[in-house]
Amino acid sequence: MFVLKLLNMTFGSEVVLSQLRKKIKNLELVQLHPVSKNENDILLDLSNGKNSFNSGISFEIVSGIFSKKINQFYVFSYLTLNTEEQKVFLTLLNQSNSSNIVLARSLNHNFNFLLLSTWTKQEDFLLWSNTSPLLFSQKYLRNPAYQAHTAIYQSKADSFMA
Repeated sequence: MFVLKLLNMTFGSEVVLSQLRKKIKNLELVQLHPVSKNENDILLDLSNGKNSFNSGISFEIVSGIFSKKINQFYVFSYLTLNTEEQKVFLTLLNQSNSSNIVLARSLNHNFNFLLLSTWTKQEDFLLWSNTSPLLFSQKYLRNPAYQAHTAIYQSKADSFMA
């Protein structure tokens, strides 16, 4: 396991991102495949360097340790939290003591966060999401101004190959 401080990512078709991985040899790239047919593949750069993708997004890691595992479900929950919501959310995150969760903040937008969690089975995430106050049961979820999006990806045998 390594300490990830900066996470860069981009999205695209499986074919395009696979070609990009073959072309870029000097970065540690991980390609994850969407569970939903409505999502594109995601390419993660775990090199801790500046964003080398033309249309990528970047996050600084606030807490947690990213782990690379084959046949895992990686759940990306994108959240927009105002200052008060951040305080509540960070308190709950610290209390959760979950070793499978990484919290990251957008480098471009201070109120945008990424909650990245790893699960052996998709059902485990669904159970957690329905019972955990961390993500789905907060009072601010009833606020129409609250913005969130969750997408589930899976690592496969080819996810970690260069």
